[in-house]
Amino acid sequence: MKRVILILGAAGAVLVLAIVIFILTFSLNDRKPRIEEAVSKAMKMEVRINGQLKLMLFPHIGVLAKDLLIQNEGVDVGTAEEAKVGLRLLPLLRRKILVKKIWLTAPTFFITVNQGGHSNLETLAAKVTGPETPRSPFELEKLFVTKGHLLYRNERTGRQAEATECDLAIQNLASGGGEFYSHLYLAGNLSCGELRVEQLQLTGIVAEIKAGQGLLEANPLTFQIFGGNGRGNIQGVMTDESPKYTVDFAITQIAFEDVLTTFRNQPSIRGPLDLQAHLTMQGKTGKQATRTARGKVTIQGKNLLLETTDLDQMLAKYEKSQNFNLVDVGAFFIAGPLGTLLTKGYNFGSLYQESRGGTSTVQTLVSDWKVDNGVAEAEDVALATKENRIALTGKLDFVNQQFDNVTVAVLDEKGCARFSQTIHGPFRNPLVDPVRTLESMGGPMTNLFNKTMKFLRGGDCEIFYAGSVKHPK
Repeated sequence: MKRVILILGAAGAVLVLAIVIFILTFSLNDRKPRIEEAVSKAMKMEVRINGQLKLMLFPHIGVLAKDLLIQNEGVDVGTAEEAKVGLRLLPLLRRKILVKKIWLTAPTFFITVNQGGHSNLETLAAKVTGPETPRSPFELEKLFVTKGHLLYRNERTGRQAEATECDLAIQNLASGGGEFYSHLYLAGNLSCGELRVEQLQLTGIVAEIKAGQGLLEANPLTFQIFGGNGRGNIQGVMTDESPKYTVDFAITQIAFEDVLTTFRNQPSIRGPLDLQAHLTMQGKTGKQATRTARGKVTIQGKNLLLETTDLDQMLAKYEKSQNFNLVDVGAFFIAGPLGTLLTKGYNFGSLYQESRGGTSTVQTLVSDWKVDNGVAEAEDVALATKENRIALTGKLDFVNQQFDNVTVAVLDEKGCARFSQTIHGPFRNPLVDPVRTLESMGGPMTNLFNKTMKFLRGGDCEIFYAGSVKHPK
């Protein structure tokens, strides 16, 4: 037994020495063109190694490449300062290359959709003949990305997004071939310092990600936005022809002033808001997802400070003066976080122009919306100040980008409208109807009849709002 062990040990030492000598004397730079050609063929894109290329011995057998450039038909797709590729040892001795691990340092990826609707990630064959041929199976033990950077731009819509300082650690990445997402398996962690989607800015993003059997999931997902802390999850079912998505999240302690500043409004309302959302959608494009969006969105807040406006004093004079649009009060204060966030068009500003100074407090704010096929309908939307209660009804149509008879009313104790105003039409150029009061809701005889009936029935009226926000005492 001792003799067998010595023989095996000697053979192993000779093998290791042979491998070390081979690695130290082998120059990959002489074979760089052939390696670039092979990698380009495998990726169906042009890969160039502009820096050094050498073999690694420690801590893993592998290849180190610096200054990489990936292009598709002459258009940049990605760059990386450095890439390390760990190789499996035994297949290497048989002149077969099997990748075990990949490390990417400071990569930048560019995703562009041109005016024709094609991405720079598509091959020429896919643009002409349709979807690409299913890819071959692959397995990767680990994938690490540090200081990643992603840029996305859609030239057709003008929309863009950017993610910076992203780290990714994935284990057991595999695809069985065939339809890519249906056979994709992975588990890992993703973090990004910042994500900008047009005017929105998310920071401190951390997610556990996994994929398997056509299901992609980020759960839990945490982030910060508008000074608040968000937590939730995103699921994508990719087995059908049209992907299905489910989004659940809650954001606590949103700073109202940060929402206003982000969308270039005066930050003169301060206080915390809480937001909850559950949405489902389906589609390959943003428009398709919008048209199929369903779910609920809820916003709540208490003791919001209006720093430059005494809302109660203005409303006390409003019935006579009507110097500002009443819809500004409802759409800006009640639907503000939702309306300002999503409509991004109409400037709810006449209220500020009429402000005479002073301060006031919105004691309670509730904004509950039901979303059905891309249209958000107000279910319970109201606010209460020290002396007044204001409510909103109607719909926000995000498919056609328009207000659908959104009506704001100042209420009496019974929930009837003392006076109201309606806004409708495109988000960016809506029509605001004249103010309606109780006396203007019918002709003289109708008003006389209504007043008589109210008197005989103890002051009954048509209820405009019967939600959860109580009238101030």
